[in-house]
Amino acid sequence: MSNLKQVMHRLFQSNCKKSHAMFMTKLRSTLNFTGGAWNSNTSFVQYFNKQLSTLKALGMQCNMIAAHRIRRTMQIMMLYRNLYGRQTPSQFLERLDWLIKANPKEKMLLLLGAAFFDWKSMRITEEDMKKVDEDLKPFFECKASELKYQDAEGEVWEKVLDINHLKVWRCPVTGTSLYKYKLYGTYSDIPANAFFNIQLDLEYRKKWDSHVVQLEKVEEDEETGTEVIYWATHFPLGMLYDRDYLFVRKYKVDVDQNIMTLSAKGVEHPQYPETKAFVRVGEYTSQMVIRPHTTFDANGFDYVMSYHDNPHLYVPNYIINKLTLSSLPAFLEDLHKATVNLVRSKEKIRDYRHSTKACEQPETMSQRIKSYNYTQQQSPV
Repeated sequence: MSNLKQVMHRLFQSNCKKSHAMFMTKLRSTLNFTGGAWNSNTSFVQYFNKQLSTLKALGMQCNMIAAHRIRRTMQIMMLYRNLYGRQTPSQFLERLDWLIKANPKEKMLLLLGAAFFDWKSMRITEEDMKKVDEDLKPFFECKASELKYQDAEGEVWEKVLDINHLKVWRCPVTGTSLYKYKLYGTYSDIPANAFFNIQLDLEYRKKWDSHVVQLEKVEEDEETGTEVIYWATHFPLGMLYDRDYLFVRKYKVDVDQNIMTLSAKGVEHPQYPETKAFVRVGEYTSQMVIRPHTTFDANGFDYVMSYHDNPHLYVPNYIINKLTLSSLPAFLEDLHKATVNLVRSKEKIRDYRHSTKACEQPETMSQRIKSYNYTQQQSPV
């Protein structure tokens, strides 16, 4: 039996008060030697009760903190599942595996952000493209004389510009003093296909657009063909900061309806955060429907364009509206000149018409006959 057990045995089994008194005397002397925490057996019990209460309180606090952390973790997991769906973890791992195999190690920090881009909510769907067609097609018919036009959603568009080959309408943006614009234009000296391709070819745009600072494709959604584009451009007023855009775009060629459609809208992407070098234009939408007079490769087409952005200028809004109203026709004129130069130079650029899934079928016989008749009418006698 150890010494401690012997002492305790003597204390509780002996009837000798003297032994009990001697034990307590030794205990007090020992406690006084180690710091004098207790001066009596009553203080001894009170101290241990106090320490026990402290430990219990500490344990309850730890349990509360742990339960709170677990609850917050579960809430975050539920939030991300509701936002991105249950397939997001597997999709992220699949995309991460592709990024690791396809890119060098020094670029992985940037490319890891691409795996977190939410294509589910950011992509442009076929339903979105159909809505663009439905919104813009009526402006092919109201181009002649209407000063105002009310669309299917009840918005009233006021005509603010009417020249030979260009008509411009505007409509107030709800909750602001800015406007969104729709434009109708027509050209007879260039084909629709060249006008379509020159807007999509990023490398060729760097040649004809002197305002481009940086222009590149970030990534592409293989399921829908939607692309993420980063575009930095010089602002027309040299004293102000340049602007940059980050947007998704999608294009489609509908052979049956004989139209070409382009759509773009501003998004956020973890690989391209905002920087101090540029002012990010987050509110940005642009759509266009091109309708050739005959075929995509023959000269002559009409187009309707919808455009809105907020350049974040700290000037009166009427100045912003005036700048937009003057810059849109100027851009379209530059686009027309670039297309004319491309056709005359016979330079080869990518044909995006045959890159769309909706345009894998060849031109129909009726379209070929229509193109032939148009050519015969245009040829000299």
